[in-house]
Amino acid sequence: LYASNIVSLNETLDHLEEKTLDKAVNLLSEARQVYCFGQGGSMVMAMEAWARFSTTTSNFIHIEDSHMQTMAAALASPQDVIFFFSYSGSTKDMEEVLQLAKQRKTPIILVTHFPKSRAAEFADIVLQCGYNESPLQSGSIAAKVGQLFLIECLFYGYCRKNPEVRA
Repeated sequence: LYASNIVSLNETLDHLEEKTLDKAVNLLSEARQVYCFGQGGSMVMAMEAWARFSTTTSNFIHIEDSHMQTMAAALASPQDVIFFFSYSGSTKDMEEVLQLAKQRKTPIILVTHFPKSRAAEFADIVLQCGYNESPLQSGSIAAKVGQLFLIECLFYGYCRKNPEVRA
């Protein structure tokens, strides 16, 4: 189990490009509102992102219900950001939310393991988390460790870019 978590961190770090991370930090910093979304186990990661960023700003919003996510995406603007978590990048509800956001020209930051997934087709920025889960490991802690690392990298970058909001 320990080795799985280390693999997740190392793979996430290997996929992380500073330029992409900077773009994501800039989007988050300039957004009027950041909607943290995910479904199933990924919803928990969206909540983690919201909880982390809510220590410094009230611009981050977490919505659990997929129908309410759809409504928020339909009302979002280009000044907002959809921060979406989907390990697989291929759930049906996710596609509807991201499609609406894209139609509204709302920037999308996606955290996923699969950079060539359906969700990635909608995303403006894709951050890839490490650890290749087997079907029996769905929602594993190792996969979440990689996503938590990305959240922390974004949070650190956000605080550096916005020193007035440091927690």
